[in-house]
This record gives sequence, structure tokens and C-alpha cells, in this order.
Amino acid sequence: MKTEMMVLYPCALFCGLPAHYLHVYTFNVGPFSLGIGPFMVWSSFDFPDSDDLAIAAIRYVFLPFLIINLIVVIFLLLRNQYAHLRTKTKIEVLEKQINEGLVDLIFSKNGMDSLFLKVRAFKNSIPFHEKWCRNYILDKILNLSQSYQVDPERHLEIFKLFGFYEKSQKLLRHRKWYYRSLGIYRVQRIMDDSKKTEIRRFLYDKNPELKSNALMALVTLSPQRFGALCDFDEPLTKAEEMKILDTIHQSSPHMPKNTPDLLESKNTSIVILGIKLMVLYKESFSFEQIKRLAWFSNFRIRREAVKAVGKLGMEEANTLLLDLFDVEHDKRAKINILKSLKKVGSRNAARFLQARLEKEKDTDLVFEMIDCIHTLDPNFFEDLLAPLMAQDKVLEGIALHVKDPYLV
Repeated sequence: MKTEMMVLYPCALFCGLPAHYLHVYTFNVGPFSLGIGPFMVWSSFDFPDSDDLAIAAIRYVFLPFLIINLIVVIFLLLRNQYAHLRTKTKIEVLEKQINEGLVDLIFSKNGMDSLFLKVRAFKNSIPFHEKWCRNYILDKILNLSQSYQVDPERHLEIFKLFGFYEKSQKLLRHRKWYYRSLGIYRVQRIMDDSKKTEIRRFLYDKNPELKSNALMALVTLSPQRFGALCDFDEPLTKAEEMKILDTIHQSSPHMPKNTPDLLESKNTSIVILGIKLMVLYKESFSFEQIKRLAWFSNFRIRREAVKAVGKLGMEEANTLLLDLFDVEHDKRAKINILKSLKKVGSRNAARFLQARLEKEKDTDLVFEMIDCIHTLDPNFFEDLLAPLMAQDKVLEGIALHVKDPYLV
């Protein structure tokens, strides 16, 4: 079916021009036809059936669009790769000069006025006006403390003289959490104590990532003070927990005096962190402290508390562990009780476990119980376990493995 549309210009209606002036020049593109004349535009379109229409759409719309996008993507990838290689080459040429210049600024004994002149001369000796160079210098300055023992005040002054301080301030005030986190990271790296109050307000932000970054920065800036930790209400990841412990431990060989305050936190993660911190510094709990934690309603705190008993060798808590074993429902906590009893238990503990061995159905707990009893009472296998082993092959396999861990 052929559908035609003609559009005549108003002057063609009244001028009475000869017919050849209305001649139409026709162009065909696929199923489309276009005619153009002095006073009119004429176009036509052949409406094919549905199968032909689908083929035409793929042929004239989808494939060209796909090819053009593919070409654009390839071009962008090549351009980015070229730009990266070019920047890398520039950095390699200037790397030695930049490193030597920064080391000279760090260890120079001159005053701040002389430092200002040195920084200005250094900036003039390199293409500091180019973005790649500024980014490289920024990264180097932020990581100075990782390579050298840098005076914090001098580190901050160098950061300011290069013009990065104002930009970091703007990042902290940015409305997007990612840029705020970037500003926090910079403050943390240059150890700028003056920004602690500004960072602390992010602990109450709705974004958990921003809250976590703010917490890590505050711990780094004040590792001996736990105000930020006590106020934190989000669960800590394992990575955050380990990083906080490492930061605090590296800051001082002695445990911070207010570490017990962490045990009073309403946040389970912070209480666990306090327990681990006391274990790390080999500081023993009072019996009342460990009793309260071992009977805590949260199973994660109970697990960590009974584990601490064994690690700190608190023999006075032997009876407490036995009382807990009968009422504890969390399997991991019961295993931690057995592991601690191996270190602080007595012969009474061995007899206590012997009386409960036959009733226990969980093979993991049976294994730990036999291992614990064997540690506390080396005669256990010959005197009491041999009759039971003859009746239970699983028990026999566990017992043999406890006696010889390398036995397959």
C-alpha cells in the first residue's frame, strides 16, 4: 500500500506557474521516499507487513545504533588508555624530583617563612598547574606519615602551603556523603585535630558509610579517648574492629585508662571491642565484670566473655563456666566455654563434663568435651572412656583423633 502526502506552498496556489516548475526530485532511502520541488515537499512510505517492518527496524535503526555506540566506547577506552600512559610517563620523569623535594620540605630545619619560599620554588619547578601533577603531589603528601616520622604540625603546614587545605574544607561541607568521606580521609591522614568537632557530627548522619568513616577518623585522631566509640550506635564490621584495635594498640603500649567505659556501651559491637581490647593488653577483668558479661542477654557478648576467661587465665571463673555450660543454648558459646576450661579448669571440671558426655548428641560438642576432659585428666581414656568406645564407633573415632590429631 502506498500512502502519499503533498504539501503545496501558498504561492503555488495563486501564481499559475507552469507544471514543470512543480517537478519533484525523488530520493529513496530504504522504505522511505522523499520528493522536493520549488513549491512543495512530497514524501511517501511503503507500509510493509509486520515481518518486513521488524527486519527494517533491525537493519536501519538497531544495527546502526549498536555500531555507533560500539565505536564510541572503543574510542573512549583508547583515549583513556592513552591519557593514562601519557600521565604515567610524565610522573616517571618527575618522580625522583618530587620525592626529593618533599623529603627536603619535611626534614628542613628552617622556619615557616623559609618553608613558604621553598614550597613556592618547588611548585614553580614542576607543572603544578596541571591536574595530574596536583593529584600526584596530594597523594604523596597524604601518605608522608606512612613512610616517614613526620612532625604533625609541619605536615599540616605543608598541606596548607600547597593549597589543599581549603579544598578539603569544601569537601567536608559537601552535600554528598562520598565527598564528605573524602574530606574526612584527608583530615585523618594529616592528623588535623582541629576538625574533630566537625567530624563528630557525622556520627549522627543517616548514611552508615559516612558514620563509619567518621568513627575511624576520630579513633585515629584521639586513640586514647573513647567518646566517639561510646556514642556510636552502628554495628562494627570485622575489618573496622581490627583496624580500631590496631590503631589503639599502635598509639600506646599501655591500655587507655577509660577502656572499661566501653563495657557499659549500649552497642553490642562496642562492648565486644572493649573485651577484645582488655584481652589485647592482658588486663584482667574483675570477677563481677566477667560474671555480668558472661550472663549477658546477647549471645555475641557471652561468646567473647567466656573466651576472654581462657585467654586471661582467670582460674577464679572455673565455677562460673560450669554453671554457664548447663544453661547456655548457643553452640559457639558452649564451645568457647570448653576451650576456656581447658586452660583454667580443674579435675572437678573434668568430672562435671564426664557426667554429661553420654547425654550429648552434637558431635562437635562431644569432640570439644572429650578434648577438654583429656587435657584436664590424662587418665580419662584408660579409666572411663574405653568402655564407651567399645559401644560407639563415632565416639571411638573422636577419641582416637583427640589423642592423635594427625590420625586420618
